[in-house]
Amino acid sequence: MSAEGRGRIGAGPRLAPAVLAFAGLVLVAWAFAPLVDSTPREVPPEARLVLAVPALALVLVGAALAIDPRPLAIRRALAGAALLWLHFRAAVAVVRAGQGRVDEYLVAAVVLAAIVGGALLGLAATTDDVTSERLPGPLGRLGWTVLFSAALLVAALTLVALTSLIAWAVDALRAGGLPASLPWWAAVAVLVLPFVAFSFATLDTRRAGRRDFRAQQAANRRNSLVLLVALVGVVAAVAEIITASLTFSASATLWAAGIATVVGLGAAFGADRWGAQVILETAGAKRADPRAEAKLLNVVQEVALAANIPPPAVWVVEDGSMNAFATGRDPAHASLVVTRGLLGRMDREELQGVIGHEIGHVRNFDTRYALYVAVLVGLVALVTDGFLQLVVEGWRHGAFIWTGGDDAKETVAAFVSGILVGLFLLVVAAVLRIVAPLFSLLVQAAVSREREYLADATSVELTRNPIGLERALAALAADTDPLESANRGTQHLWFRNPVKPGSDRGPGIFATHPSIGARIERLRRMRGLSGSEVDAPPKLDAET
Repeated sequence: MSAEGRGRIGAGPRLAPAVLAFAGLVLVAWAFAPLVDSTPREVPPEARLVLAVPALALVLVGAALAIDPRPLAIRRALAGAALLWLHFRAAVAVVRAGQGRVDEYLVAAVVLAAIVGGALLGLAATTDDVTSERLPGPLGRLGWTVLFSAALLVAALTLVALTSLIAWAVDALRAGGLPASLPWWAAVAVLVLPFVAFSFATLDTRRAGRRDFRAQQAANRRNSLVLLVALVGVVAAVAEIITASLTFSASATLWAAGIATVVGLGAAFGADRWGAQVILETAGAKRADPRAEAKLLNVVQEVALAANIPPPAVWVVEDGSMNAFATGRDPAHASLVVTRGLLGRMDREELQGVIGHEIGHVRNFDTRYALYVAVLVGLVALVTDGFLQLVVEGWRHGAFIWTGGDDAKETVAAFVSGILVGLFLLVVAAVLRIVAPLFSLLVQAAVSREREYLADATSVELTRNPIGLERALAALAADTDPLESANRGTQHLWFRNPVKPGSDRGPGIFATHPSIGARIERLRRMRGLSGSEVDAPPKLDAET
């Protein structure tokens, strides 16, 4: 449909959103009825609170689309909320019919399911006529609807978990002390939510990677926050598991998770203010000499001007390997670091490609999240290492060799109990030492890989020269010199992985960088090239 045609939107595209908004009002009334009616209900208050979230979504986004039915993102959100409610009402109808309970609840469930289902089909049928965006195929549309539906459900469960924990804390204050137990399902949520957040962010970044760089930029900014929450959740979950294994106390477990969350957020805040300087000192960077590095400073200034940001402070690492990175909490406080090997072996065109990539990280605020990730990954490793060391030292000093009373049976029982407790703590500490850092590295890698693609695209946007960056990547592929000052906590910051030379030649689940071959292939597609056409870069090992 033409733009003029879309400007004359009839009542049809507005009908389905209006119907869903009306259905949402009915469901909101049902969800909040216990607040004004003390009559016992079949559905627990927690379940009603979970269902109130998609009901409110139906009202709000349905009303918004009834006014202007064109925004595709809002249509997807409305479809997700409608699908969630459709499944719930259909399940209620099937269960009550299977139990032979033919009553007004069954009729209401069937009627509401029919209304929501019909409006959902109407929403899908009218989307083509009103949106100006390119739509995916049927499976793609269904995938988006399911994703929004699951996201709403997770949001609702998180709300219920927080509400339950707040109610638990209020009851504790009223009672004048800490109760002996807490809602354990809420404590379990602390363990589960980081994995859920990681899964959602991974799906979103993978989908955005197939679109243009603006879509990648939006997805990366959105998902970096989600992944940051996931990392803070990992810190809280680690503290929760350690405390539970040491004390078997519900109250102590919750307090540990809360304190760990505050510590994690405090670490992120500290990284925001002082992390860049720590990273620069760790890398052994020195301020660039305006006379000796005039070409470098000139390139940085011209690329920063194209990006419309202040020129970052420029630093040099005296190392023969070819690499670079950017750091800082925002463009006004950014620093850009290059190695002596990169300066000595790259021409101006290649240097522009690398500097454009790093300036892209600064402009896209990648450097801020990279600071957070570096600190939180290090915090998880520090906590798990400390717990394992504590248990090992306990074994070494006989802390788990318990003795009983004078009775032989009591002595044997105490000895066996001590050994079992020590073995249990050793197993927990060993598993945490392996699993928690692995998961934090997964988050680190997920943040980093898609951001590298985005920074490459941004470099092309700023320099208008994909060939320079292609040549720089090809040169880096031939460089096998390790960077002496690099470490695993900061490996995701660098232009290419500095810890394992050649590790970015091929894909890997824990790889902080995509393969160089895959990066070059994306740049070639930007130029409309493929296969073995002219200007192809040198063939790399394990190219995609």
